Amino acid sequence: MRKFATTAVVLVALVASVCVHAQALYAPPEGDFSIAFPAPPTAQAQPAKRMNDVSIRRYVVQQQGRAYVLLVEQYPQGVLPPSANAAVYDRLLRSHADDSNTELISTRPARLAGLPSLEGTFKDMDGDVEVLRVLMLNDRIYRLTCARAPGLDDAGEAGAFFGSFKLAP
Repeated sequence: MRKFATTAVVLVALVASVCVHAQALYAPPEGDFSIAFPAPPTAQAQPAKRMNDVSIRRYVVQQQGRAYVLLVEQYPQGVLPPSANAAVYDRLLRSHADDSNTELISTRPARLAGLPSLEGTFKDMDGDVEVLRVLMLNDRIYRLTCARAPGLDDAGEAGAFFGSFKLAP
């Protein structure tokens, strides 16, 4: 009887662990990626209105002075360069700094979904820190952002968020 109770407790803990992990992993209806958010994200979509427009999907989780954002920009076929290089990624990061009224503090080579990308660290006038990785692939630009309020440590959360991003086959 005791052996059965111990087995049941272990089984319940295992099932609970799998359920919690499954809730954290998010894949959109479009099925083009998966990523582990700390909570279910709020999804927003801005479809292209005309053939030459860019459609945008945005997934956001905000909690306890932190924000996790995944932005997917879908461009019309042939608009983006066929392959992104360091200069293209650098331009994207510098444009982000200009558009968001932040200062680009540093950049470094990075990877997203096993592919080369570029990471930028930004700071705004209030001291908020934002770490952004960009990946251009075919006709899409993926922008993953981890932001935190002043005084909060990263504690590896940005790396875990970026590392969980996977492209669908």
